[in-house]
Amino acid sequence: MLLVTWIIFRVAFRMVGFYESLYVRALGASPTVLGLMNGIYMAVFSLSLIPGSYVADRWGRRRIIILMTYCLGASYIFYVLAPDWRLTPPWQLILIGMVMAAISRVYSPALQAITADSLPPERRGLGYALSSVVPDAFAIASPLLAAFLISRYGFVEGMRLAYLAVFLSFMVAATIRLFFLRETVRPQPGAPWPGLATMYVRSVKDMVSAVREAGRELKTMVLISLVISPMAQALWVFTPLYVVDHTGITEEGWGTISSIRIAFSLVAGLLLGKLADVASRKKMLVASYAARAAFTLALPFARGFAQVLTVLLLLDLAAVAGMPAIQALLADLTPRTMRGRIYGARMLLANLSSALVLPAMGVIYEGTRPEALFFIASPCSLIAGLLVAALVREPVRREV
Repeated sequence: MLLVTWIIFRVAFRMVGFYESLYVRALGASPTVLGLMNGIYMAVFSLSLIPGSYVADRWGRRRIIILMTYCLGASYIFYVLAPDWRLTPPWQLILIGMVMAAISRVYSPALQAITADSLPPERRGLGYALSSVVPDAFAIASPLLAAFLISRYGFVEGMRLAYLAVFLSFMVAATIRLFFLRETVRPQPGAPWPGLATMYVRSVKDMVSAVREAGRELKTMVLISLVISPMAQALWVFTPLYVVDHTGITEEGWGTISSIRIAFSLVAGLLLGKLADVASRKKMLVASYAARAAFTLALPFARGFAQVLTVLLLLDLAAVAGMPAIQALLADLTPRTMRGRIYGARMLLANLSSALVLPAMGVIYEGTRPEALFFIASPCSLIAGLLVAALVREPVRREV
């Protein structure tokens, strides 16, 4: 049932995801402000993960997922209303929506845990790949639809219609989860709701305890998020700006490139997801990080549609190879009863580091050379690959 809901809002979300940075900039945010906004989002998201991890393991996954899916969808109303906002710069209304979305993603540890709970160990690689690939199969044309709306109604008005579709899709998906999503763990009976401060203290202790109990391999998988996640977030935020500003690609052309990327990733994901179940997950992950380092370094030198598309497709191929490998390997290493806390700790570290790095990347992008972003991100991917190669061994017995 999760897959059905992912399909519903992925179709709408793919209309806006590749354009969000361009939309926020069109409403008055500079690259520096854009980096700061995303840093704030990551900081608030980090705070939401602490009670989210506590709830995921102690009170179950289902209730928090349903409630927060409704709230996350409601956050996109601010994107729709922002162009009409006159009291302050319009991007400030979007910042409110981003903060609301970050709080709503308190359900992220529960969602990751319920997904891992639902996949048999011997098919996790394919299962994670399908969870990404199948929704995207329905969303291949979404960026092209956004490009059509932009060409017909103008950039801002076209994007407003796209964000309205995102809001409606989340409402439908949340309602389906309400009626059909099933719990995968037994909540602790009669567990009282602690105060917020108590919950934060208890949650942090639980996450720290879970990481301490973990073996070297699992610790490494948690800690590499400090290296790779901030740069991945920075590339997601600033690559659309760089492509439109410096490579000769129009906003409509960016939509065409984005649709091609979705279709390519879909085919590659189906092939590589199954490979993660029969080949070494560690080797796939190391190869993915090494390839991402090389192709990230190539992007600043690409010009024109064909070159930019080729480099981005190679980057997507590397990312698609690594996604099922890292998710399956993390699930293999993590006991079921610890997944909420381990996933929460990993996301917490990743987002705290991103909250610090993204504003700095905005300053670098705007104040120095935009290409510097890629020159920094490339060695970070290489470092992550070296850490996995040196410190991680695949388990003989995979956790169920």
